[in-house]
Amino acid sequence: MKACWCYMILGKILLKFTEHCESAIYHKAGGIRYSLFPPGSQAVPTNMPPPRKLPHRSWAASIPTILTHSALNVLLLPSPTPGLMPGLAGSYLCSPLERFLGSVIMRRHLQRIIQQETLQLINSNEPGVIMFKTDALKCRVALNPKTNQTLQLKVAPETAGQWKQEELQVLEKFFETRVAGPPFKANTLIAFTKLLGAPTHILRDCVHIMKLELFPDQASQLKWNVQFCLTIPPSAPPIAPPGTPAVVLKSKMLFFLQLTQKSAVPQEAMSIIVPIIYDMASGTTQQADIPRQQNSSVAAPMMVSNILKRFAELNSPRPGECTIFAAVRDLMANLTLPPGGRP
Repeated sequence: MKACWCYMILGKILLKFTEHCESAIYHKAGGIRYSLFPPGSQAVPTNMPPPRKLPHRSWAASIPTILTHSALNVLLLPSPTPGLMPGLAGSYLCSPLERFLGSVIMRRHLQRIIQQETLQLINSNEPGVIMFKTDALKCRVALNPKTNQTLQLKVAPETAGQWKQEELQVLEKFFETRVAGPPFKANTLIAFTKLLGAPTHILRDCVHIMKLELFPDQASQLKWNVQFCLTIPPSAPPIAPPGTPAVVLKSKMLFFLQLTQKSAVPQEAMSIIVPIIYDMASGTTQQADIPRQQNSSVAAPMMVSNILKRFAELNSPRPGECTIFAAVRDLMANLTLPPGGRP
C-alpha cells in the first residue's frame, strides 16, 4: 500500500509538471525538441505521438501524458540549468523536475512574502505571473517560458532615467541565478525583497556589489572576490542564527558579505564573512560589532574594521550619497591578512 501511495504521488507530480511543460516533449518533422532536456540527450524516441492541447481547466492534469522510461530518467537526472552560463548557474546540480517544482514553490513563497513586506502587490490577469512594485521599480516574476525551470524577474523603473539598463539587467540576473534557484530557500527571497524595498541610492550600491559577484573578471585589480550573503552562513559571526535572512533594513542596514581571497589554487583560498552596518542617518559604512568567540582569530575582523574606519574618515558622505559600494570596493582592494589571520 505504501508503494502504491508513493507511485500515486509521483504520478500527480509528473502530471502537474507535464501540464506546464507538455510542449517540450514531442516529435516534430522527424526530430525531437529538447527545450526541457539537456542538448544532445536522446531521452524521447522519435515515435512519440504528437502533443495534445491541454484545456485551461482545473481537471486538465488528470489527462495522462505517456512518458518513456528514458524520458522519466532525464526528468529525474541532475543536469546543468539550461539557458544559464556555467559561471552563473551555481554549483548545486539538480534535475529538471526538481528545478520546476522548486521554482513553483519559490513563486508561492514570493507571493506570501510580498504581502508581509513593504511592497505593493499588483493584480495580474496572466496565469502564474506575480507583479508588484516598490517606490522606484515595477517587478514581474514568472517561470522562464522556454524551459519552465527557473524563475525570471523583469524590472522596469517607475521614473524614466533613474536607472541604467545594465543595472536592471544585473538585478534580474542576480535574482534568477542567486535568489530563486537551488537550493530554493524562502529566506533568500525575504532578504532580496528587503533589498528591493531599500531607498534607490542604497539599492544601486547593492546592485554594483552584485555585479562584482556575477562578473568577478571585471574587477581583476581587486584582491578579493565578493558574494552577497542572502542567508547567514554557518561560519558567520554569531550575530543571528545560521540560515536566517541576512539583510535587516531599519534606521540602519545590516547585511553580510563573503570575501574570498583570489588565489592561483582555489582550494587554498581564504574566505571571511564580513557583517556590515550602513547608518542611513550619517551615511557611514562600518563593520558590525562582532561578539567575542573562544578559539577564533581577531586579526581579520580588526583589519576589516580598521580599513572601513579609515575609509569613513577620508571620505565624508555627501547628502543623498551612499558609501556602501565605495567602502566595500576599498576593502576588497586593500585588505591583506597576515599568515595567521585566517578566521
